[in-house]
Amino acid sequence: MDGPDISVVELRAPLTLLLDAVEERFGSRLQFDEDFYWNVPLGDATRVQQDPELNLGSVIDDATSVREFLNRAPGDGIFIWHDVDHLVGVLRAIGRLDLPGS
Repeated sequence: MDGPDISVVELRAPLTLLLDAVEERFGSRLQFDEDFYWNVPLGDATRVQQDPELNLGSVIDDATSVREFLNRAPGDGIFIWHDVDHLVGVLRAIGRLDLPGS
């Protein structure tokens, strides 16, 4: 495969550092003021030859999906595209908490 690459090790360390910083700044439980946000569907995000159709994402839905992922029985599988999409929604909500003027 040609294109950008990064190792899982390189991803794991900054995620841990970021979450440690989030916990230090905002505490161990996060409260979001906004639920809905504009979302580019995952399958459309890299089709740059055409404008994507936006839809509404929901932090409540994302957080629910993350919790369901954590409580999923081991034999139920991991659906990377789906689970990553919801985790990204939560991470973006965390990023919005830290925006200047927020």
